[in-house]
Amino acid sequence: MAEYSLSVQFTQAQLDVLYATGSNVVVAKPTGGSAPNVAWQVFRPMRSNKLSWGEEYGIYASTSKVQNGAKLDQLSSVPVGAAMNKLYTLEPSANIKGPVSGGSPDAYSLLNKYDAQDYMTVGLYQDATVNGTDITGNALSAAPVLLASTATMTPFTTVYIWLQSQVLSNTVVTLVTSPMTQLKYGDGVNNLSVAYDSASGKFLSADSARHLDAYILHLEPVL
Repeated sequence: MAEYSLSVQFTQAQLDVLYATGSNVVVAKPTGGSAPNVAWQVFRPMRSNKLSWGEEYGIYASTSKVQNGAKLDQLSSVPVGAAMNKLYTLEPSANIKGPVSGGSPDAYSLLNKYDAQDYMTVGLYQDATVNGTDITGNALSAAPVLLASTATMTPFTTVYIWLQSQVLSNTVVTLVTSPMTQLKYGDGVNNLSVAYDSASGKFLSADSARHLDAYILHLEPVL
């Protein structure tokens, strides 16, 4: 299993502003190549922050709606370590059975047979450690799936990070109010370090941020 980590740095002056505005760090991951719609991890920023995770996933089914702010409570789930390229089935009993053959390549698949609802919300979830605290069971994707239809979920190692207030972990977030920074993992990249840039509202590589700070510090006023 591949292991990944993200270090996030802020200055004290930035933290003062973020706490005054109630802004938290939001981290999300896409599935299927689309932009993320779930706040996977949300945490109060410190000067130095560390997020780490293993590239293993669970599958969940929920009666929650895919609407902004909705908490993704799990009706049923497959534990982290679910089998890729296989098919799971959400039975009328709400139990998930499988895996069996019939899945899609490089994806996790769940057939919805839960007939107590016209459709179900289905997605992947992934465990992580945030600033030394283990966070288990947080969803990272959510999509409505009709009865008798199959959800196909392809995870990516890409991560999105931004700042926002009034957003909670494990909830749907379709209204993003600040710039998102895309961070690409994989192909030998397992660890990244970024620092917040107040001017752009984005996160720069830690080395770039240090160079930018040094450049601004030594700028002389134009007469």
